[in-house]
Amino acid sequence: MNTRRKAIHLFIDTFAKGNHLYRMTNRFIILLSALFLVFLSGDGFAQGQVKTIQFSGVVVGGKQSEILPGATIWIPKSGGSTTTSNNGYFSLPVFPGDSIIFSYTGYRRQYLVIPKTYHEASYSAKIVLREDAITLREVKIYPFRNFEEFKKEFLAMELPDAREREALARNTDPDYIRRLGVRQGAGASATFQESQRQITSYNANKGFANTIPFFNPFAWASMIKDIKNGALKDNSWKSLYSDAPLLNTNRDSYIRQQRTN
Repeated sequence: MNTRRKAIHLFIDTFAKGNHLYRMTNRFIILLSALFLVFLSGDGFAQGQVKTIQFSGVVVGGKQSEILPGATIWIPKSGGSTTTSNNGYFSLPVFPGDSIIFSYTGYRRQYLVIPKTYHEASYSAKIVLREDAITLREVKIYPFRNFEEFKKEFLAMELPDAREREALARNTDPDYIRRLGVRQGAGASATFQESQRQITSYNANKGFANTIPFFNPFAWASMIKDIKNGALKDNSWKSLYSDAPLLNTNRDSYIRQQRTN
């Protein structure tokens, strides 16, 4: 009987202790939940108190502070962005602690951080970008793949004054000048000189007997030698007159004919 009572008392004490531990555990969980909710509500309240700041300003670049229209302003945290107007002005809402990136082609990126302790309604700044100079290596561009193609095209190239060069070479050709000399008639000066030569020769031989080459044996020997060499059959001298212009032609028509040939 006593043993049964002891067992009942031991069960009651154990159950009571377990129930007390259960109640303490529940109270601890409820307390932690309450503290967590208070923390969340406090953080949400703090966030609700943060107001946006209207950030505005102008973006310039270089040593001369040149206005940079179309410069890009980007906020990585929120993803917001805008560009400057034609006079370099910009305006966009930001939050304290935001990091803002300014970029423009040909200039280095510029970073600006809004102070976390700044709580005014507006914030202004002048952003000066520095030039980003990149030195490239020399690049040589050739229209030909190799030297042989270049040589072939260079030799086949026609110069702008090719026609003038051809006319100069043709007009200074020795054979052409000789043919012109044969066709050219004697002028007044040449005629006068020839008449004076004849008068001088006549006066010089006036008192001498005329020598008849018909009776000169040396002349006969020279003529026989020329006949044997084919002098009578040589008609090359006639080719000098083959290019002689017609009597009813003029200088311009003759020059055009020569260019055509």
